[in-house]
Amino acid sequence: MSQQFAFWRTSKRLDSAQVYERLVEGEHVPELEAIDHEAVEAVLIAAFPDWAVERTRADGADQTMLAGPGDRGAVDVSYSPQMVTTTCYGMEPDQWNVVISAVVDLGLPLYDPQISYRFDGYE
Repeated sequence: MSQQFAFWRTSKRLDSAQVYERLVEGEHVPELEAIDHEAVEAVLIAAFPDWAVERTRADGADQTMLAGPGDRGAVDVSYSPQMVTTTCYGMEPDQWNVVISAVVDLGLPLYDPQISYRFDGYE
């Protein structure tokens, strides 16, 4: 089973479900800021120090892939200019929270597409 989370930054109050759909479609949303992908990758790798780093942006990939010890859990991070999406496989909720906290601490509020809710204080 997987769990997906999305992150973007804006100072505007927007319809988060519409923003998410536009970003998934590859559309540029003028009200959103560009994201520092290297910073996101660095905090996620640091958040899971015992996990294998299987793919990174430095390797020329447009994603970051981390695998838990003994194939127990994985995080696949995808990047677009205005959004970072993390897909967590075989992970427990406390591990999801590590992912969420690491990215939120960079000033990128969480959007949970499973419940169409953005945790930014506006909704």
